[in-house]
Formats: sequence, C-alpha cells, structure tokens
Amino acid sequence: MADYTKRELKALDRISKKIADAEEHLTKIEESEPDKRHRTAQHETIKDIKSILKHAKKVSEEELKAEEKGKMEDPVYTEAEEKVVNDLKSEFKQLEDDLSKLPEEDGSDIKRYRAENHTLERAKEILKKADRF
Repeated sequence: MADYTKRELKALDRISKKIADAEEHLTKIEESEPDKRHRTAQHETIKDIKSILKHAKKVSEEELKAEEKGKMEDPVYTEAEEKVVNDLKSEFKQLEDDLSKLPEEDGSDIKRYRAENHTLERAKEILKKADRF
C-alpha cells in the first residue's frame, strides 16, 4: 500500500541531496581564486540540476501510479513527505539565490545552461502538478 508513497519519499530525499550537492559545488566555485573557472565544479553543478529534474519526474510518475491504482496514502509517509516538501521549498529558494549571486566569470557554464534549459523551473512545475511543492 505504501510502496508508491515510499518511492515518492525516496525521490524527494534524492532531490534534497542533489540540491545539497549543487550548493557544495557552488561553494567550491565561490571559494576559489578569482578568474579560475572551475569547470569540473560547474559541470558537477549542472549534473546535479539535471538530476533534480529527473527525480522530480519520478515523483510525478509515482503519484500517477498511485492514483491509477487508487491507493490510499499511509499517514506516516504523508507526514514525512510534508516535512521533506517544506524543507525542499527552502532548499530550492536557497539554491536559486546562490545561483543568481554567482558571478558571471565564475559560473558562465552554469548560467548558460540555466538560460537555455530552465531545469529548476521545470522541476518545480512537475512537483507542483504532483501536489508536492
């Protein structure tokens, strides 16, 4: 009964972990010497952002599967999801703030990727449609 909800919770936890990983890479970029681009950290940040979208899609898929099967959610997992979702909201906001404050010379690859793909915005929309954001 709680299989779908359990998988959703696991995907939400992975999103949270990927946000933390992205923030860690951003910290590495910010603490570096000026004029060093840190391509590896930039590409790792981009991979984390892509992974956030991938896991958001998994949350949506599990939500649809649960609705199709007509499964009721286990109250224990619902409470856990609420905590994770509330944390995710603040983590998304923090990540977006950190990304917007990133200087152009240090984060040019990240800024270009975000401008072209809008991955974080798409992930938020997917989570909103699944009533998880």
